[in-house]
Amino acid sequence: MRILEISTIVVLVAHIVFRLSPGREDYLWLGYLPFLCLAIIAFHLLFEGYRWQMLPIYLVAFAGVLQSVIPQWTENVQAQYVTGLIGLCCVGGGIVLSTVFPVFQLPPPTGPNAVGTNIRYVVDKGRSDPLTPNGARELMIQVWYPAAGSFAGKVAAYQEKTTTTAWNARFSLVNTHSIVDAPLADSVGHCPVLLYAPSWNGMRTENTHLAEQLASHGYIVVGIDHPYSSSVTTFPDGRIIKSRLVEEGVYSTEAAFSGFLKTIETEIRTRADDVRSVLDFLEDLNTADPRGLFKNHLDMHSIGIFGFSLGGGVAAQACWLDRRFKACLNMDGVMADESLNQGAIAPLFIMSQNAPLPPNSVGEVGQSKRREMSMDWEQFVQMRRLYATFGGYWLTLQRAKHFNFSDYAFSSPVHFVGRSGTIDPKRAARAIGESAFAFFELYLRGNGGPLLELAPNDVADVRFEKSTAVSASKD
Repeated sequence: MRILEISTIVVLVAHIVFRLSPGREDYLWLGYLPFLCLAIIAFHLLFEGYRWQMLPIYLVAFAGVLQSVIPQWTENVQAQYVTGLIGLCCVGGGIVLSTVFPVFQLPPPTGPNAVGTNIRYVVDKGRSDPLTPNGARELMIQVWYPAAGSFAGKVAAYQEKTTTTAWNARFSLVNTHSIVDAPLADSVGHCPVLLYAPSWNGMRTENTHLAEQLASHGYIVVGIDHPYSSSVTTFPDGRIIKSRLVEEGVYSTEAAFSGFLKTIETEIRTRADDVRSVLDFLEDLNTADPRGLFKNHLDMHSIGIFGFSLGGGVAAQACWLDRRFKACLNMDGVMADESLNQGAIAPLFIMSQNAPLPPNSVGEVGQSKRREMSMDWEQFVQMRRLYATFGGYWLTLQRAKHFNFSDYAFSSPVHFVGRSGTIDPKRAARAIGESAFAFFELYLRGNGGPLLELAPNDVADVRFEKSTAVSASKD
């Protein structure tokens, strides 16, 4: 919880204890503590921001003020005890909600550079999109980059308010470690470029901790929002585009499952083309950046890509299509199209949770669950075949779940709410970040020895493998 939230709770509890105390006549000044609460809440709303998890506490503070202004409400001793106990329960409820759904913090980047960020609007006039007003494919991207440490600017929020809902509004209150529109670090020459492909209906910010980590080590990282696929995309003219993808019931029937598989293929193809559009945009940016920030600072000969979940398949397919990519990281992803059968062409690093169970290894389960298990197993078997046939690297993060490969694992200390495994999220993030950095250093900068020596040696939770069946570089 944040400092003004904690202060509000401390003052409120002191007031309630006073109300429940039989000797309160000696400390009547404590009856005015709710007014102090309102003042603290006012500063809290101004500087920290409202969130619904604190609503029970706001209500108790407001009720305390009414009780002080209209004391006849609780002149009855029994009524005072009842209202006091109700107040304590409400404060307790607010504490539980605020703890389970916190304004979380991302791990700080460990590289030598500060991190800057800015947002760009991309239009590919060579691609048509019938769902946009001008017919051309529009995209929004966010860039993280090594920044001048002396620049004191606005800290970027994790998400813009326009992209959140009432349920996840707290995401707009989370501060990152990136400074908006900070100048590039003076020591930066030509930086390797990394593109990030988000999950099923994920957004460009869903792996901010990894983007900041890599940027702090001298990489320029570009996250992409895909209109009508990402949960929310906001354009500079104020348009807000929401996802049209269906999340629920995709395994419920054979027809729904078949449609889901076709949608995966369509999404991977469309998004891989989006990635190539962004790459073309970055080449133009390197030649003539209107803001002057990235001109001649992008090393367009050292380009990698990483993606989470569906984005992992997008990353692999983009590499299969475009030889400008020199390294591919698939983070617990699903693959499709040519890259599923022929590999990513570029050196491939697969990260995953523990292997799924084969469908025939379990007893009676519903048809919906069996379809899901079959898909997971088939994907796993095929990716292991690619790994064994074409070479590459494989990291298994034990005690992890799917969302440990994104920022969502930090969103709650309760594993069920954060949809994370029993592994400590920060420990998982360290393993992912160090391994990703070592991989891209090896293939984009040519730094370091064997990747097995560079990756974290945490045998309790990380199993790292290398396949040399065929050279990982197949240019």
